[in-house]
Amino acid sequence: MQVRGSSSPVAARLTTTAASATQVSAPPAGLKKGDQGANVKQLQDALVKLGYMTKEQAATGPGIFGNLTEAALKKFQTAKKLTADGVYGPKTQAALKSALGSVSGPTKPDPKPGVFTKPPVISAPSPNSNERGGTDIDTIVLHHTGSNDGKGDLAWMRNPQSQVSAHYMLDRDGKIYQLVGDEKRAWHAGKGELHGVPTDVNGRSIGIEIVNDGSGKTAFTDAQYKALTQLVGYLKQEYKVPANNIVGHKDVAVPKGRKSDPAANFDWNRLRKGIS
Repeated sequence: MQVRGSSSPVAARLTTTAASATQVSAPPAGLKKGDQGANVKQLQDALVKLGYMTKEQAATGPGIFGNLTEAALKKFQTAKKLTADGVYGPKTQAALKSALGSVSGPTKPDPKPGVFTKPPVISAPSPNSNERGGTDIDTIVLHHTGSNDGKGDLAWMRNPQSQVSAHYMLDRDGKIYQLVGDEKRAWHAGKGELHGVPTDVNGRSIGIEIVNDGSGKTAFTDAQYKALTQLVGYLKQEYKVPANNIVGHKDVAVPKGRKSDPAANFDWNRLRKGIS
């Protein structure tokens, strides 16, 4: 149920909280389904910031701990390897504080169209690559990792036994890891085609993995979109990649239907507007 009107005690408390708080932080522990108030709204804001709940979902019941808030909290608990009971207790509060603390300050606005510079990256070399063989880069392929565990995804792509990699990985908080140098051929696309023509996609592309479970229900975070816009804008500019060669894995994988990434809820319009 949505809170309506300023006469509601819950809405009044939320208005006061919104005016006094400028940063998202973890509320006190001890919240559960059925609770209402400013602390619940604070929890919802934190789950939105971390990408476990969309703004639209939070807006359906701001300050009310309902089914959507419980489901989002369970996703967070699962990702942090806690008991997924949907109850916001001390352990969940500690994990939420830690997760929010890893998001460095307020998120910067989307970069304006124009000249892009390479965004800061964290070096995390993977052995899973080989030489391009002189092929020019003219394609950018976007993927989702298939989980919300960036640490685990990064470790997998750096494991020589996995035989997979990407040039870049974007974590939930917007941090960008570079695993393979642009000049090398990362192993991210497998058998593929481009615009219906069979080709070695890995040999001509930059692969970017975005940490997301791919369910179509878990939101890609604002921090990810902002970092991705800057990174793709830079790569497009640096390698003169045509706009129609910025594609998803599902667009190049063969046979058709073999891959679904990035997930159906990925906002292509937001990315294309940001890099145009």
